[in-house]
Amino acid sequence: MDSLLVFLGTIVFVSFIIPRLGPFLSLVITAILYGLFTGMGTELMGYVVAGLGRIFSSLVIVVFAGAVIAEYLRKTGAIDRIVADLLLVTRKGLLVSGLAGYLISLPVMCSITAYMILEPVVSCLGMQTAGSSRSFLFMTAACSVISFNLIYPSPFMASLTGSLNVKPYDLLALSIPVSLLLFALAYVYMLHLPSEGARPFVRPVISISRSRAWFPLILPMGSILLGGLSAKAEFVGNTSVSLLLGALLCLILAREKMQEIIHTASRRSGVIMLDLCGAGAFGYVVAQSGLGKEIYGFGQVLPVLALPFIVSAVLQLAQGSRVVTAIVASQILSNYPLDGMILAMLIGSGAFMFSWFSDPYFWLIKESTGTSMKDMVKGYTLPLSILGLAALGTTVAYSLFRG
Repeated sequence: MDSLLVFLGTIVFVSFIIPRLGPFLSLVITAILYGLFTGMGTELMGYVVAGLGRIFSSLVIVVFAGAVIAEYLRKTGAIDRIVADLLLVTRKGLLVSGLAGYLISLPVMCSITAYMILEPVVSCLGMQTAGSSRSFLFMTAACSVISFNLIYPSPFMASLTGSLNVKPYDLLALSIPVSLLLFALAYVYMLHLPSEGARPFVRPVISISRSRAWFPLILPMGSILLGGLSAKAEFVGNTSVSLLLGALLCLILAREKMQEIIHTASRRSGVIMLDLCGAGAFGYVVAQSGLGKEIYGFGQVLPVLALPFIVSAVLQLAQGSRVVTAIVASQILSNYPLDGMILAMLIGSGAFMFSWFSDPYFWLIKESTGTSMKDMVKGYTLPLSILGLAALGTTVAYSLFRG
């Protein structure tokens, strides 16, 4: 049976069963069904296991370390200190809420986790700075997605750099400026949202020092940057090593809560890894089916720079998880006739699009803000799609300028 038709059918199928069975089981079942319908035999389960193993081996340390850092920030009150310090830089609460989402999403390795940590603090900024809690939370969400989709070493970009053989530091030279442009666009957009829905302000009691709050974030990100600047620091600059160092520092600083942090982080990272491994299984089976060659044929009709964006956007709409989008898209497009760095940016751009009913982040924000579906589209779905188109346009311009 035609691989493309089967793929489109399974994408529709998985979008219906994920809410009932969860991502891991849904994606594994879909991978098996896809393989059977495309004529795979006894090799099918080997592909499923290989896909599971590839993702587990590349991301398990990153995800667990990020979960430890996230739990440290939550349990020690470090996040209150970080937001308070950002307010010292600027009293513009909307800008602070965006900066917090952009920064925290990176070390905790998950945009949704960053939002959950920041939500109690950001929701209070509206009263403290005469703004709107709702628009502040939308800004936090949008900016956490910006850094998660574009900035290495997020699991999104880590999976793309590995699959597409892209040097992370070359990618950062392009993705950081693009992300800052998107940040500015998000800020301008959120300024024009209705300023309503502010919550009563309760000033947090900050009981942690500035160094204990910031250093667990600075250490891993600084190590990664140092590894890119000096060959002698290549080992500590490894993403897994850098984040593991940050996680160990958190456990040392919170010795009295060490067991609690490890237990919670293990449970949370285990769930995340199951979902990512399910995506790895589906992506690897799809890659082995030869679907990529069929999709490349559309390059004869569509502009070569448009196809990766479209594939990514369709995957994002179908199943909602950005990391799943990155993993599956990179497997399908692994041999696409395009520079790996540009390809990674196009996939990242597509993952901003159509974040609606299939996106778990959408429902989390809707619940926390108590807003209507119409306002959710205005405050979350539409601005993210605008950012995706802006990222696409910037990447295309860069590609054409570079020649």
